[in-house]
Amino acid sequence: MICRRLLRFGCFRLILIVTLAAAQFSANGILAQTASQNAAKPRPTEPDFSWRQTETSIALLNHGRVVWQHVHDRKIGKPYMRIGLTDGTELTRPWPIPQGYPKADHTWHRALWWSWKAIDGVNYWEENQQGTEPVAVEVRPKKDGSARINATIAYHLPQQPPVVIEKRVITVGAPDAAGTYLIDWRATFKPAGEKDVVLNRNSYTGLAIRMAAEFCGDAAGGRPAWTFFDGQDQANSNGKRARWVAYRGTASNGRPAAIAIFDHPDNLRHPTWWQTRSQYPYLNPSFTCREDYTLAAGKSLTLRYGILVYHGLADKEKLQQRWSVFAGLSGRK
Repeated sequence: MICRRLLRFGCFRLILIVTLAAAQFSANGILAQTASQNAAKPRPTEPDFSWRQTETSIALLNHGRVVWQHVHDRKIGKPYMRIGLTDGTELTRPWPIPQGYPKADHTWHRALWWSWKAIDGVNYWEENQQGTEPVAVEVRPKKDGSARINATIAYHLPQQPPVVIEKRVITVGAPDAAGTYLIDWRATFKPAGEKDVVLNRNSYTGLAIRMAAEFCGDAAGGRPAWTFFDGQDQANSNGKRARWVAYRGTASNGRPAAIAIFDHPDNLRHPTWWQTRSQYPYLNPSFTCREDYTLAAGKSLTLRYGILVYHGLADKEKLQQRWSVFAGLSGRK
């Protein structure tokens, strides 16, 4: 009798376990289906901006999707920005680079970031990543989706005092009705000590942006690669001078977009030299492309750039107008 009861109880437990497992499987299927349906929903057109802020980052959200994010973590060194369109479509390569990402080369490329190639002969580009250290950061977000980021950056070798101090001011404008916005990036550099400092010559250095792998296109999928163009009508901007250079194409959301970097006319060596790459989407106004720059003790160097995230079909006339406004030349005769 006892054995039969135990047997019946065991069968009951087995049936219960199978039933619960089936229910769990069904629930997982429903959740997966719901996630798929949410991803397929049309993205909202009316903006609903909010902020997500931590001790080491600030992000603008639109309907919960990240538009841009600035990361300033002293533990990892160089601050960087991931930028995208207002519907959440990312235009820069994510950093840290996700496992299996199709363009995982040059791991030191951090979306939109600043790095001197070499200071006094010391490599700050590929090496010494923590040596570009955000020692103080102040963030001022606003309800309209604009923000101001003030940062003090110390350039130094490990466990050594800084050789250069940078005061960086990044002003991110509120997206307009089309979703276009401008990042105004101003950086002032001074020697930290009483000696001159040399910013060494190299083809690439300074402000740079590494774009998403999708910019390379997909021949099998019928998606063309993005293309560069500039304000000087040059077929190839690499190694040449220009007021601005842009990269345009169709974003992963199927809509036309562009990213442009503007060189401000007050910058020394304006119009600047540029580095562009299409095999790994990359754009860089290179201040020391052709020669060293000696940062004299007690003196400073200020460089200012605009990064335009353009939502729509961009052409030379439209971007030239945007550059003129950024340069303070709009309306002048």
